[in-house]
Amino acid sequence: MNRATFEEFYPIIYNYIYYRVLHRETAEDLTSDVFYKALAFEATYDEKKASYKTWLLTIARNVVANHYRDKKDGFPLDDFESLAADGNFEDDYEKKEEFRRLHELLKTLPERKRVVIALRFWGDMTYKEIALRVGLHEKSVSSMMSRLMTKLNKLWH
Repeated sequence: MNRATFEEFYPIIYNYIYYRVLHRETAEDLTSDVFYKALAFEATYDEKKASYKTWLLTIARNVVANHYRDKKDGFPLDDFESLAADGNFEDDYEKKEEFRRLHELLKTLPERKRVVIALRFWGDMTYKEIALRVGLHEKSVSSMMSRLMTKLNKLWH
């Protein structure tokens, strides 16, 4: 893995993890673990099976699953301390409140739907890539996203 690859995929992997754990420091640690594992197992990557981004997101999914398995207390959405993933709006109270509200809405969704949203918006994956990742048909993912966006929009307003 070269520096350009790291710089290209770091934001995607970090955001995917952050929106699964909702805690900045934990996301940073887990993202580092993903890139460490990717470097350690780079020889196992097969471009015929998946894109590099998909391979990294698979590692990320496993790292997050192991993180929660090791904690043995489920999916602690209420444990997050940091609301801003990158601190870009730490001083902007209105944006911070909107971000907090978004997190509250996401917490109301089942895990599988949060994963689909995270893959789509923060993992920058297509419906086809998400479908392969979560074991659904592409049209099912598209329909799910449409329903989720309608629901979240209604809840937002």
